[in-house]
Amino acid sequence: MTMNNFYFIDKPIDFTSFDVIRVLKKRIDEKKLGHTGTLDPLATWGLLVATGNYTKLIPYLEKDSKEYEFDIMLDGVTESFDLWEPVEFLSDQKQAEYKKSITKNQIEEILQEHFHWKIQQVPPKYSALKINGQRAYKIAREGIEIKMKGREVEIFDIELLDFDYPKVSLKAHVSAGTYIRSIAADLWEMLGTWWYISRLRRTKIGNLYIGDALELDSIKPSDSFDVKSLFRNHHFITLEADVLEKLNHWLRVKYVFDNPDFQGEHLFILDDGGNISNIVSYDGELLIPIKRM
Repeated sequence: MTMNNFYFIDKPIDFTSFDVIRVLKKRIDEKKLGHTGTLDPLATWGLLVATGNYTKLIPYLEKDSKEYEFDIMLDGVTESFDLWEPVEFLSDQKQAEYKKSITKNQIEEILQEHFHWKIQQVPPKYSALKINGQRAYKIAREGIEIKMKGREVEIFDIELLDFDYPKVSLKAHVSAGTYIRSIAADLWEMLGTWWYISRLRRTKIGNLYIGDALELDSIKPSDSFDVKSLFRNHHFITLEADVLEKLNHWLRVKYVFDNPDFQGEHLFILDDGGNISNIVSYDGELLIPIKRM
């Protein structure tokens, strides 16, 4: 029997997002699964997985903002700018120079001046982004040159948590599609240093916080996440059976709500006994079917 659920997984390091799906399929005995945003293999936590017909809801969650905590090391560099490739360390002399010249105030000033609001960003070639149907990191590891296209992203907030050379610890709240390694690349280009990311952890997706995530190796079918908490910024409503039947046949239905909060244009999620059955829009006069579970 197909289950319509959401599971929030603490992705282990060195697991791809597909690895998580593969393991979860076996643990909950479900065939139809999908996730709301790929994590690079060396990143941890924060993978939201939908099962059954709830995979149709993924597009409504993919745009949620994300929060990350990460450490950047200034004592060397790797080709992938993380620990996927071997580190080429700076000389002791060069490290001593950087330790003396780079200050906490200098880093904070750069963050405040250059890393707020909307910015143009080029994704790293060692990333999970798909290029012609293949993950960019797989192409890069084959030695094939990749030209990555720039994109506009938004950094809502970025904070320096700690600086003790060679480690810089940061927290960033960013729009969907933002690459942390690209933020790091831009930042350290301004400092003129070598760098690589030694730790990257997604600590928040939309309304979901780190404490909500479940360990992959102990998850059970009953550990599903409350769907209403995922869509807490949307209106859940229940409609009369005859109205629902018309919507299920993709018909527009003239409707008047008693609730004054529902006047005007809205997107509604229909609740059918605790399960999401439909997504409809409302133009102030007509209910318009968008998606049927």
